[in-house]
This record gives sequence, structure tokens and C-alpha cells, in this order.
Amino acid sequence: MSRILVIGDATLDVTVAASGPLRGGGDTPARIRFAPGGQGANVAVRLARREADVTLVAPVGKDASGRLLTEALHAEGVRLAPIDSDRSSTVVAMLDGAGERSMLSDRQQIPADAITPMLAAPAWIHLSAYALVDAGEGDALAAALGGRSLGAWLSIAGGSIPPDAEVAAGMRQRLAAARPELLVVNRDEAAALLGRQASTADTARALAQLAPVAVVTAASQGSAASVSGTLVEVPAAPAAGPVVDATGSGDAYLASLVLELADGWLPSPLEMERAMARASESGARAARVHGAQGRIEGEAAAPGVPR
Repeated sequence: MSRILVIGDATLDVTVAASGPLRGGGDTPARIRFAPGGQGANVAVRLARREADVTLVAPVGKDASGRLLTEALHAEGVRLAPIDSDRSSTVVAMLDGAGERSMLSDRQQIPADAITPMLAAPAWIHLSAYALVDAGEGDALAAALGGRSLGAWLSIAGGSIPPDAEVAAGMRQRLAAARPELLVVNRDEAAALLGRQASTADTARALAQLAPVAVVTAASQGSAASVSGTLVEVPAAPAAGPVVDATGSGDAYLASLVLELADGWLPSPLEMERAMARASESGARAARVHGAQGRIEGEAAAPGVPR
């Protein structure tokens, strides 16, 4: 595939690791970092580091955060197609002692009319599902993606789908309208979509109604996929050190998976198993570095200039 178009968010990530329980009305020492992030930007950056020709479509404001994010993306070799926004997106990630995070998010909308002109040329298109969860633009965005050109393949991933029956029903309808070739969700997102908890394998089978290839990830329990009705299961990558920051590990998994699959669709079950194993290794490495875009083994140094 000659090019990859990523549609999603570019955010300023504020990561907070408190030294202990928060004290109401008091001061708790913490380690605080500011860094570029956002599900869409994380995927785009990791693709660019693997020498993919990638364009990111994201809302970016003309504020200090927007300037920082633009410069960081250009330095990584990501071509940015900014959507004008009143302010840039910001996410605060609170880390616990095990490196798991809870997030406070201020994400900006992606209007459907901003991406429609970019869907006419063949490309691999990846959409951060946060945009589909959005009640304001989700329906129009799904319809626009469903009308993409012949030869354009679509992957959709993530979105932190809440366990809300109405939201899940809307997401299922939008996924049906968007017609993705590849759907990747974690176990909690899958449970929200289906309205029930199940094993990773059973969940992957159930999600096959939404995409020809549906992948469910479950961290230390590995991942499972339905590939045109055939189940593929892959164990988690061996631990190579302690988890220090799980933020962005799923995006590293996704970027690796897309890179493995983008040049030859539809994958065989064996090809899918190999791609998932490599993606699992990338996700595990990302959880062992600080920051959603922390550099991991196998990624080239930033070129320092826009493409």
C-alpha cells in the first residue's frame, strides 16, 4: 500500500504518577510529564518510524499546544492535514502503581466534511474510534467512510467505548455503515459493543458480524481474531521488564498490525497469526517505556524534517 491515512486525535498528554493517595484540599507529590499523544497521532508516529508514508488528519488549534503538536509530528516525519479547531485536544492520564492509567479527556470533534475529500484516492485508512463514539459527528463520519473509493481499505480501533447500551447500539450501527475491513478493540470495548463479557475467543467470533477481520486484545491474556470466520489466537508477548506506562501500548500494537497487513488484503489465518504476534511484541515494548510515543526497539530515529 503506497500510503496510509490516519484519522484521529493529536493531543497534549499530561501524565501524572502520584506518590500516593490524593489528599482532598491538600498537596500530593507527583511525577508529571507533558508529551505529544492522541490515539491517531500515536499510530501515525509509530507508522512513520517504520518508514510508512503516513498522513494524519486531526483537529489542531492555533494555541501553544497546537504549535507543539505540529512541530513534534513534523519532526517524526508525519504529514499533518490539520482540521481547524478552537483549541487543541488535551488528555490527562493518571497512572497507578502498576502503570495502568485512568484518563480525563478533552478531545475535539472531527467533522465529516473535513475528511470526505481525502477518501477519493486508494489508501489504507485508519480511524480512531473515538471519532465514531462522538454523538455529534459519528453518524456522518461513518457514512462518509462507507462511501470511500474502491481500493481503499479501512481499519477502526479503540475508542474507549463506555458500557452504555445506547452508545453501543449507535456504535454498531456506525460500524455497519463504515464497513471496516479490520476492527481492533480491547476486551472491555468488545464487552461494551456486545453488551456482555465473554472469553477473548468467543468475543472475536461474535464481532465477526462487524468486520471481515475482528481482533480482540486482552493484554497479558493475549489476543484473538476472527479471520473470515476462522479463529486465530496468539499468546501475549513474553515480559521484557516491568510495565511502567501502558498509555499508547494499544496504539503501538495497532500500528504494527496495520503495517503487517496493509500491503496484502485479505490475510490468511497464518499471516494474521504472524502479524498479531509481531504486534503483541510492539505493544509490550511500548508499555515498558514512558509516554504514549516513547521510542521502542525497531523504530528508526526521527528524521527531524517534514515529509
